[in-house]
Amino acid sequence: MRVLIHASDPVNRAGARALLRPAREVELVIEGERAEVVVLVESEITGAHLEELDRLRARARCVVVTDRLAERDMMSAARCGVMSVLKYETITAGRLVSAILGAAHGRSLLPPRLQAALLRQLVDLRRDLLAPSGLTLSGLDERELDVLGLIAEGFRTDEIASKLSYSEGTVKSVLHGAMTRLGLANRAHAVAYALRAGALT
Repeated sequence: MRVLIHASDPVNRAGARALLRPAREVELVIEGERAEVVVLVESEITGAHLEELDRLRARARCVVVTDRLAERDMMSAARCGVMSVLKYETITAGRLVSAILGAAHGRSLLPPRLQAALLRQLVDLRRDLLAPSGLTLSGLDERELDVLGLIAEGFRTDEIASKLSYSEGTVKSVLHGAMTRLGLANRAHAVAYALRAGALT
């Protein structure tokens, strides 16, 4: 696992590198090299740190080691790829390696306070911005989800139109709108997107 350690304080950077150096699962890289996970070590995370993290991470996922990350910044942190937040004062090599490997595989580790804050912000986003436009957190609206759900069950266009009381043209238009807006190649891609987003079960 290729890991970049980023810290404004050279002592913090050296400490994190020392913790990870013995780990066989981790290959430490320097800035400018490709990394699968970025570890940001700061006593307090500010908006400037998150902007820097967004620049650094490219396609990497992120683990933050800190004692202070404001609840109001959790949505921004998630947007920047932050998967896990570990307390600076209680960090161990084992916990850090576990968080890195988990982040690389899409697993998150957040303190309960920050997890609750992120969930509240997602609820607010859905209520205040998405719902008035008929959208869900997946970026798909209810009609699109109805159509994609029936495609996932194996129904043809004419059968979907009949079940939803749409014309076949409307079904095709709904699909075309979703695929164009989200950059999806075909029906299978659209269904896979909805499944990955958790919009279809």
